[in-house]
Amino acid sequence: MNARPSARNDEDTALELLRSTSLATVIQEKIERMILEGELVAGQHLNELALAQSLGVSRSPVREACRKLEQAGLVEIINNRGMFVRRVDLQQALDIYAIRGALAELSGQLIARHATPADIAVLRQQVAQMEATAESGDATTYYRQNLAFHQQLVEYTRSARLLELFLGTDKELHLYRQRSLVQPSGMNVSNQEHRAIVEAIASGDEAKAGEAFKRHVLNGRQRAVNAVGRDDPPRPA
Repeated sequence: MNARPSARNDEDTALELLRSTSLATVIQEKIERMILEGELVAGQHLNELALAQSLGVSRSPVREACRKLEQAGLVEIINNRGMFVRRVDLQQALDIYAIRGALAELSGQLIARHATPADIAVLRQQVAQMEATAESGDATTYYRQNLAFHQQLVEYTRSARLLELFLGTDKELHLYRQRSLVQPSGMNVSNQEHRAIVEAIASGDEAKAGEAFKRHVLNGRQRAVNAVGRDDPPRPA
């Protein structure tokens, strides 16, 4: 007789934990989107109560969401000061780019090995769309298309773990990279490199595809450094 209430309490606790975890994930995605879209900027203090009120939730899932965002490299939690949108300095950005370059080289090799004619057709279509956007000078749209193209590329590696790692560098470098594509020349050069990557993949030459993707990342690093300036702390575009 006494076992039933205990079992029910355990079930209620488990359900509450599941709801809390699921809600924290939803809140994490919302705050992440606010950061990536520039609504929350680098160095900005994240007021837990204000965020909870604006999102219509309690403070607990907001706190848990920010812990997850800290692990993702987007939020910094400082003892006795609070939570802040992470500010990536130049050396940190260079370190992340070095990792991203290695991931890109491996990705290019795997894509050339696994890509189908249909995959290559999709990539060529994306490059054509970015070319039209670059000609129009729409940097905001180009930036989004650029991110989508990179994600599509790495999805074609057929490696979920590699995709997760690569997208992690996208998020960490967000505040640095967007400014490097604001000028039309930056968009045009970037997309020429995209085309070279796709054609290397289409050739089936794994080494060539890996080198093309890696070179694109390292060239992007230089464009970002030039755009931000060595003495200018990174700011959202």
